[in-house]
Amino acid sequence: MCLTIPKRITAIKGGFIFVKPKTGKIQAVGTAIKNIKKGDWVLTHNDIIIAKISAKKAGEISVLLKEVK
Repeated sequence: MCLTIPKRITAIKGGFIFVKPKTGKIQAVGTAIKNIKKGDWVLTHNDIIIAKISAKKAGEISVLLKEVK
């Protein structure tokens, strides 16, 4: 089973997409998903965006992960 934490797109520059979790470092990722923009929340796996999610869903996931710790 894989687990991914929500990450927010911080920048899109020259074909590179930069994302950052609420706590952690910015990382460059790739995607095949269209219509993403700075500020969107996404889920990644192996440095690839696999889904775009709402801010509400990102918050719900973050709360669940805090409860697991």
